[in-house]
Amino acid sequence: MLEILKSCIPIVSIFIAIAALILSYQQAKLSNKQHLFDKRVENYLIAMGLMQLYRKNLTIFEWSRKNASYAAVDFIFKLLTNNTYLEQISSVIDDPLKSPHHKEFLIKLENIKDVSTKIELLFSGKASVLLGNFVLNYQEMLLAIYQYQILLVDMRKASLDTKLTIEETKKQFHEEQRRAELDVAFDNLKEAYNLLSKENIEGCIKKQIKLS
Repeated sequence: MLEILKSCIPIVSIFIAIAALILSYQQAKLSNKQHLFDKRVENYLIAMGLMQLYRKNLTIFEWSRKNASYAAVDFIFKLLTNNTYLEQISSVIDDPLKSPHHKEFLIKLENIKDVSTKIELLFSGKASVLLGNFVLNYQEMLLAIYQYQILLVDMRKASLDTKLTIEETKKQFHEEQRRAELDVAFDNLKEAYNLLSKENIEGCIKKQIKLS
């Protein structure tokens, strides 16, 4: 009897080891699933925050475009950065050439670009592409506004120093071309948003999060 028990010990040890491996695999699978869920929620919430800012201020953006009035583009920038994710870079527009927040702004731009990439990797199908594209266009819009604001600062300084008229200053700094570039950024963001709304991307993304 003792000999039989001794012979069973290796077999029992094997079963215990197999059970431990199965349990370890299941725990790792559950952990990975939770990690995926957390990452999806994190990046989804960032993207939704950007969409809400755009949707909330769409009327003001359209008015600026219609009246070709970008003199207050710094105000538009503040509207586009008016949430907890972007608030730390909102003041960079006040003095874009000397602001101590310049480095933070560049870092945040890279972070937004990373969010765009992560969305396309974390989600699947058309929804991931459209949402990722919107986030990327949002980042490009912020950069375009920032660059245009620098142009305005330079133009104002030159106008004071040289006593040039507004039209002469605009011509000297190629303002029309730079404004056209800003228009393109606005158009791209608007198109990206319209595609999201048309395809009900919010619903598609939420469904993928639940399935994870």
